[in-house]
This record gives sequence, structure tokens and C-alpha cells, in this order.
Amino acid sequence: MEDIRIILVKIQKIRKGRFVDAVPLFTPNGVPLPVFRNIPVGLFGNKTNHIDWNIEEGDIMPYFILTFDISSYISQASQKNMDTNRRNNLNNGFILPFTIPNLLESLMFPKDIRIIGNRLEKGNINLTGNTVQTGTITSSGIITSKEDVIAQQISLTKHKHKNIKKGQDESGEPI
Repeated sequence: MEDIRIILVKIQKIRKGRFVDAVPLFTPNGVPLPVFRNIPVGLFGNKTNHIDWNIEEGDIMPYFILTFDISSYISQASQKNMDTNRRNNLNNGFILPFTIPNLLESLMFPKDIRIIGNRLEKGNINLTGNTVQTGTITSSGIITSKEDVIAQQISLTKHKHKNIKKGQDESGEPI
């Protein structure tokens, strides 16, 4: 059975391929542990549908230390070699990218679900319900709507024009 230990670490270096180096904040019997190198950073979700965070040097995050070796799974996707001679190695674990707030940061619970910070979402994003946007929206693609679009009280589907002229001439502004 897997025995998982969790300690806090401070991210020292961001490496390529979802790996980081981290300094353990745990000092057993006052002896500082060495820097953990090439720690994999996990995702919330699966490889297709997941939430990902931007990790920065200096972030403090939980490090999950595993009893059995998962390096073959990480490097070769092998699901068979999970109990090798690297058992109970402090470098055998992973980080999940979430923050443990402290009292000095004074973070309060939000009144609703929110995403804080600058986020770049890629792919299809399906929203249900009313969405309120404050600020400018810029699109490099097509914006479509199954309903009417209203800007400054002028309907896109029901508006009329003033100074309508017959033929190929342009009509006046919408009213």
C-alpha cells in the first residue's frame, strides 16, 4: 500500500517538460534536506481536459512523496515497474500546483467562483448562464450569436435606418 508524505517546498527553478527544482521547507531534526531536482508537476484533470496554473520561482507548494518509484511511469509511461530499488527516495514524488495561503496574505473566501489573475484560455470554452464582462473584448475570429446582439440600445436584428434611399446608395446610420 502506498504511504504518501506531504511537505512544503519552495520552487527554485522551472525546467522544460513540466518539471521543477524545489527547496524543501522541512528540516528533519534540524538538518536541511538537499534541493529536489526534476520534480514532475501534476495536472488537475486528465491529458485532454485539465486545469493548469502558471508556476513561478519562489512559489510555495505541497510536494507529495511516494513510497514506490514512479519514475518509469513518468519517463516511459510504464505501469508495471512501480516498486523498484528507489523506494522511499525523497526525489520520488510530484507537486500539485496549488497554494497554501498564510495569515500574512489575508486571502478571504470569495462570494462566488472566480478566476484571479491573467488567464489565457485555449480551445472551446462553453459557458452556461449570464456572463458579465467588464473591459474590452478583442477577437481575431468570428463572433456568432443565436440570439440578438444589442449595442448602445440598437438591436442588430431589429434596427432600422434613417435616410433610406432607393437603389445602390448607402442608407443612413441605424436608429
